[in-house]
Amino acid sequence: MIDLGNPFSRPYQSLIDSLEESIRLGVEQPATDTFTFQSSISSYELRFQAAAVTRVTGLLGGSVFTVFTPGVHYNFSNNRILWANPAEKPLDGGRLEVEYTYRERPSGLTDFNPGSVVGTLVRAMAREMKLVYEQMDQAYQRAFIDYASGVALDNVVALLGITRNPAVAAKGEVTFTRKKAADRPYPIPLGTRVSDESGRVFTTTLAGLLTNAFSEQLVTPGGTKITLSNQIASVTGVWAAAANPDTAPSLTLAAPADPKKPFGAAENEFSLLAAPPPGELRVRYVAKSITLPVLAAEPGPDGNVNAGTITIMPTPPTGIQGVSNALPLVDGRPAESDEQLRERARFHLERLGNATLNAIKFAVLDIDGVEGVQVTDHNQDVAIPLGEVHVSYSGGTLEQVQKVVEDTRAAGILAVLNSISNVLIGGAVYVVPDVSVPVSAAASYKTALVEALNALEIGKPLSIRKLNALVYGISGLADVAEAQLSSGGTLIGADPFLVKRTELVRPDTNNLSVVLLTGLHVAANTHNLAASTLELQVTSQSGTVTFQNFSLNLTIAFRAKLKTAPDAIPTFIGSLARSVTFSASSSATFQIEDASIPGYNPADHDPHLEISISATAYPGLPGVDAAIILS
Repeated sequence: MIDLGNPFSRPYQSLIDSLEESIRLGVEQPATDTFTFQSSISSYELRFQAAAVTRVTGLLGGSVFTVFTPGVHYNFSNNRILWANPAEKPLDGGRLEVEYTYRERPSGLTDFNPGSVVGTLVRAMAREMKLVYEQMDQAYQRAFIDYASGVALDNVVALLGITRNPAVAAKGEVTFTRKKAADRPYPIPLGTRVSDESGRVFTTTLAGLLTNAFSEQLVTPGGTKITLSNQIASVTGVWAAAANPDTAPSLTLAAPADPKKPFGAAENEFSLLAAPPPGELRVRYVAKSITLPVLAAEPGPDGNVNAGTITIMPTPPTGIQGVSNALPLVDGRPAESDEQLRERARFHLERLGNATLNAIKFAVLDIDGVEGVQVTDHNQDVAIPLGEVHVSYSGGTLEQVQKVVEDTRAAGILAVLNSISNVLIGGAVYVVPDVSVPVSAAASYKTALVEALNALEIGKPLSIRKLNALVYGISGLADVAEAQLSSGGTLIGADPFLVKRTELVRPDTNNLSVVLLTGLHVAANTHNLAASTLELQVTSQSGTVTFQNFSLNLTIAFRAKLKTAPDAIPTFIGSLARSVTFSASSSATFQIEDASIPGYNPADHDPHLEISISATAYPGLPGVDAAIILS
């Protein structure tokens, strides 16, 4: 980037000094005197007392316009122009123009000290002049892409046909509900406004109609349980997707566990009496709710809100009694920043040129379907012969890439094309909860993992530690217990995970999961030889976790009853620390020696002790209670 400097800026003090000089000595004024040149006249007196001669011009030899040089053609002395060069001069009778400056009569003011009337006026005027000079300097810099900002940058990049990407409004769905089934059609107009408690407003992008007529929905059941997208007033029947509901009998519904809540706490699920046939099921039911898409009224990231936060209807539609969002509203993004816009403009300029590595790269990236491109030559890889460039690409077709490369490469350069193979990363990442965990925490972390994997370039290794570090930016998650990532069904052991130069790491989204740990569990508890041996497990949303290599520091609190008060509640007597390591196992064992229990006195305490085991570093991970019997 070229340093433009500040060519129009002037120091504040120099402006004060200039104004003081003009008031003290007189204001400079320009003047021009015209003389008829005569060889016999050697000097020409000026009309005013000149402070400086700025230019002397005339026709040299009567035909060539010339700016004459002081000290060579003429001298200035005693307010006179003295001609000094008899060889180079205007013809006799020709015109000689003298441009100069002179000072008007001094004002007679001499007190310019700070605080004086004149000094205050001078400084006030200098401040305004300084502001004008700085504005001139800014106007100059706004013409350059590296310095322009805001609207000025928009105007500069517009010369390239580029416009700033605007802010994007968050979007999602909200569900409008009634306490009972509709007794008549209740319309929900397009543009219905809903908001959260912070006043962020969202509007529906489709109109809806909540009626008492039955709806149909195809669902994939989880065992015998069926969950629908809307709240249920009544279920008409359930059939296999291929069956005809008008002629085939419905599958039998199970009796609800709670007659007061026949469709569960969320009022959108029920169970079948027996396991349904494989595949999708067709459900006919009368809904008490309707789900509609919404868009944030104000674009930008402020519209991204968590699930369950949109609960307010400023002007409720007739008959609608509630609103909520089961899922977060996402995809709200700010307008493109100045730096991002500059980079995009630079890349556009790079693409306009040919023969450079970046020109080839961006030309290939412009092909629909191309996900990544890497262009290398001998300077990046000495194994590549001189005169060759290797273009590795992912996505697109060979014909498209070949045509673009041929149109962009320099003459005489051989382009070798290599199609990139994707290395898909799947597996499970086990995360430790914080004290308070939003419903969307695991989904947010998975989104961050997918974005990080998609950002990797061709041939770049995967750093598992960097993926783990992303958890610290997710509200409600404390740490990653273990990332059990795999590629092609094989567990990744090394960190970083290296790939070939012609391979590209990408997420296997369907097989990549974030699993939240739910607590500790004591699987076995034995006492022998004056020590208790406990087998500890860690549970998750999907069951007991098998770790490859995970260590956990524990705090064990002891409670005991006094022998003199056997019916009293056990009281705390002390605690100690232990650590366990899970190594390719779902269980880890540790011992508690009877003699090591703090505060225990066999003479005073009952040997039946209660213990509480917790993770020292993770207060959000639920602990477990157990009992031990001392010998």
